[in-house]
Amino acid sequence: MNQAKAKIIASSTAGDTVAASGGRISTTQGTALEIYARSCEKENNASLIEKVVGSGHTSTLEHQFFTVAFDSVSVFTEEFVIEFRLGSYTVQSRRYVDYTNVGFYVPPLDEAMRPRFTAHMQSLFDDYAKLLELGIPKEDARFVLPYCFRSNFYCTMNARELIYMVLVMTKGRGSGYPELRMLGESLKEQLRDYFPNVPDLLAKHYPPAGSRTPDRYAVPDAFPALRDPHTETAAVQLRTLAPENPVPMLQAAAGANWAVSCEGETACPVADIICGERPRELELVHVQFGIRDLSLAAVTHLVRHRIQTVLVPHITEAVLKNSYLLPESVKANPEAETLYRGAFSRNTETARALLAEGLAGNVLQYFALAGNQLDVECAMNGRELLHFMKLRTCTRAQWEIRACAVSLLRQLREKSPELFLGYGPSCYVTGACPEGRLSCGKIAAVREQYSAAEIPDLQ
Repeated sequence: MNQAKAKIIASSTAGDTVAASGGRISTTQGTALEIYARSCEKENNASLIEKVVGSGHTSTLEHQFFTVAFDSVSVFTEEFVIEFRLGSYTVQSRRYVDYTNVGFYVPPLDEAMRPRFTAHMQSLFDDYAKLLELGIPKEDARFVLPYCFRSNFYCTMNARELIYMVLVMTKGRGSGYPELRMLGESLKEQLRDYFPNVPDLLAKHYPPAGSRTPDRYAVPDAFPALRDPHTETAAVQLRTLAPENPVPMLQAAAGANWAVSCEGETACPVADIICGERPRELELVHVQFGIRDLSLAAVTHLVRHRIQTVLVPHITEAVLKNSYLLPESVKANPEAETLYRGAFSRNTETARALLAEGLAGNVLQYFALAGNQLDVECAMNGRELLHFMKLRTCTRAQWEIRACAVSLLRQLREKSPELFLGYGPSCYVTGACPEGRLSCGKIAAVREQYSAAEIPDLQ
């Protein structure tokens, strides 16, 4: 079975020189290019960077970029890494790639438990393969995959964010999980080739695990009894729209956003703000919403939106909550539904049995299945929300997150129809489809649906 790895595969070629230039420019006479040229000739760049970073000015590290390949790690690791929002991610899709033979991560286990753990996880992969044979789409069959299944992705971060992530993996809330700690230690050693002493220098200022009182992120020693598995459907609730009537504020703000006004000029139309090339006014709108019973698979579609606040419980909570999604494609096939429900029941039975035998708390999250659900809270400004709606109300979006986006948009239109009548999929907002050859080819019909005051049920 493949070993989980995290390897730096690329870095900015002049990163340390640029970082050193950044350390010099605030206190050195000369132009930006002159200071960079002198830094190219200096032999003390490394010591200068360490001196500047040691003084608390870590922003100079942001000029160095790294691309990391996460190879055959668990999807639990993927979820952890994606939380670091100052990174760019490209993840192998579970909607399109066949995961029958990708394998799964086996955490450190008591030797008596290991055979049962591996046999059970393999049985879930066998269920996935059978669902595919029964004609269930990959994006629905994946809901029975356990959160130890192998994930592969690329991540690009600046040095400051990468070092911070490494510290969280090795000294913070990730350090209680052997997989995360091992990957973090590996990355820390690789970073020494670029900044020999900086990781240790910053580690001195990082609060050690357990120093917080109480430590909210400590791995529990014991868990309550697992609930029986049961099905639920995601539901969205709009919590706050601020201001409650955003249009006058947006129109007033439009005059301050790179505008040259004339006497007697009428208020800027909302449509012009939404479709403008610099819609900064929308960032003054604040929307907070919650999604109850969102599948772990759909959570991955949500958290990829970087400019938001999203609060997601630990994946272990999905095991304890033990509700799961039942897709229509499975409900329409009796044999598939029996198999599908059986996977969740068997998963619960196995987890209960191993917990009774002393399963460690830092292993239970691997028993979460992709169809298990969590309750999440989100907050976005109006500009990011527009981006979210353009992607997630599109017919190409995964059906669960799309239903959530449409439900939220309906609620927003009730609050402020003048503003949110302009929100919807890209083809509706801009008049053009960005999907290329993957376009649904129904632009006119989609635009008609979203132009209605009340969005009809979508097929």
